[in-house]
Amino acid sequence: MNPPPVTLNAEASQALLSAVLREIHGADARLADWSAYPVSKRGKHRTLRYDFGARIADEPLARRYQWVGKFYERDEDARRVARDLQELAATDCGARGGLVHLGVVAYHAPCRLLLFTYETGASVVRAIAQHGVLVLEAIGRALAALHTTPVTFDTAVSPATLLDGLRQKIALFGARFPGQTEALQTTVNKLEGSTPTGPVTPSAVHGDLGPSQLLWQTGRLVVLDFDKCGRGDPALDLGNLLTQLRRLTLRKPGKLPEFASLRRTILDSYRRWSPSDPSLDERVAWYEQITLVRKIRFLATDTLRHQGDETMRKRLDEAVELLRELPAMEASNESTGFRSFGA
Repeated sequence: MNPPPVTLNAEASQALLSAVLREIHGADARLADWSAYPVSKRGKHRTLRYDFGARIADEPLARRYQWVGKFYERDEDARRVARDLQELAATDCGARGGLVHLGVVAYHAPCRLLLFTYETGASVVRAIAQHGVLVLEAIGRALAALHTTPVTFDTAVSPATLLDGLRQKIALFGARFPGQTEALQTTVNKLEGSTPTGPVTPSAVHGDLGPSQLLWQTGRLVVLDFDKCGRGDPALDLGNLLTQLRRLTLRKPGKLPEFASLRRTILDSYRRWSPSDPSLDERVAWYEQITLVRKIRFLATDTLRHQGDETMRKRLDEAVELLRELPAMEASNESTGFRSFGA
């Protein structure tokens, strides 16, 4: 299959938007004006925001719309994401948890372009810095609502998925840091030896949750990018998010509240809105550590997108700093009751 185009040209974009409008509002709907802007350089798939006006039947004024268009490499991935988001939209997840996600507008199969509604919001990191506990508790509540929503996502996400191939990739890390390989290998051995079994019934999980996937809308949390969503252990989302927040507190000291307090507030809120889960703390700690190991490996070995000498030096320095954080993470978890590795 050929890769999708970086963007559609102007003529093709106008024809596509016009066709979708007619599909939604009828044959008399007309595109009045439009523009397109890149949304983000992050992520695997190219994404644009479409701003446009539409003339609908006899309405005197043009309606204004904002949509997001994401180009996928594989048709089956685009259709799966559309199906999963449509299923989630049919539940009470948003009402229960103050959670907002993008709605599916249409799918254009020839270009593998999935169109979504557009949601505005502030950076969740900035919101945490400004509003503290209010935002942290909202994050816990929103994730609890997502994880307790009865949906049938097709993809299964398991600890084995995360561990798969990690041991082989450690060799690449060792080539750059010969003196650090043993410590990282010891951590991987512990992770493999203490793989959590997870809950009896898998939950809906985002699968790749971090601050860049979250926006703040004054009391509501916008969750973006469900490309890796599936069924799995809710501790995965919590561990992933907490590790990314830990990384931020290390990179930019003073920007966010002290990490231990931040972590405790999110988890306490999550528990208040979730059924009892006695082993949650231990599983979250496991996912925090494997997320950190995977991030270290990524920073140290991903040279394709970061080829400048200065950029690579900063990435390698951060990889070493995070490696030093591993013992502190385990000690901190145990001192606060979050005992990892089945200890």
